[in-house]
Amino acid sequence: MFRSVFFFLLLVLTTSPGLSALAFEGDFKGSLAQGKHEHYVPPVSNPFLNETPFITTEARLIYMHNDVPGKVLANTFSPGTPGGGHINLFALQLRLALTDRLGFYVNKFGVADFNHTSFTAFDDSAMLNLSLGVKYALLSDPEQGGLVTLGMGYEVPSGTLKAGVFRLQGDGKGLLNLFVTASKSVDKWGMQAKLGTRISLDQDRTTSWFDLSMHVDYEILPDFFPLIELNHYAPINDPRQNTFNFSGLDLFDIGGADPQVVTTLAFGGRYKFSKTVMAGLVYETPGTSDKDIMDWRVTADLVINY
Repeated sequence: MFRSVFFFLLLVLTTSPGLSALAFEGDFKGSLAQGKHEHYVPPVSNPFLNETPFITTEARLIYMHNDVPGKVLANTFSPGTPGGGHINLFALQLRLALTDRLGFYVNKFGVADFNHTSFTAFDDSAMLNLSLGVKYALLSDPEQGGLVTLGMGYEVPSGTLKAGVFRLQGDGKGLLNLFVTASKSVDKWGMQAKLGTRISLDQDRTTSWFDLSMHVDYEILPDFFPLIELNHYAPINDPRQNTFNFSGLDLFDIGGADPQVVTTLAFGGRYKFSKTVMAGLVYETPGTSDKDIMDWRVTADLVINY
């Protein structure tokens, strides 16, 4: 039912005469149009959940290396055999600004390569789920550097990634993603925060989450922005599809019986090559004893704006 409602809303938004007229009055620059917001330094970490409040037209290429803790998928078939491994991920995000307030996004489309430390039967390279949605800026005040945006998305269970017999993507009926995200810029400082929930449409197979992300950047040199980011994940339900005490955080969902609360910290920076091209790089690690699938992580991206 949720899937039908979501796509019905997308249809209404894209076919409404009023919105269609608004969409083609501008040049698709959205929040970054002339006279609008100037301090645009989007977050780097947590790329599939921490959606920027800015309404933009852009393509974002993402590479991620995630080192998996040794207890993950350990002792599955042979007691004493270590678990863990690493994940390499490549993804593309696309965003389209129809007005300075309304935008669409595809923020999870890509492939992941999972390599287990001990069991080669767990190794797999396959597609991730597809995630897409719509967002609307309720408040946009370029003079004061403020922006508040509401969003709704849907993660389609379209992925095929597995670890042996365990499905990492493509299980359940998908997730509904509801969020509010805001930014504030003051001189050379930029701050962003995002609060959201992912609601599993199949509570017995996949996990519902509460998530919080925060970002602070500062232009220490022309076009160079060191940044620090915090990401917090708290499970809402216990699917109990299996006995694992991990679930997948922002990347996967294995339906573990006892997913844990995890908070991570990321440090890095962004550099703007021009007004339309920027790159980012961060190192991220959990600040809590529970790590789920993240021992440490490096995320890099390239953003090309319209």
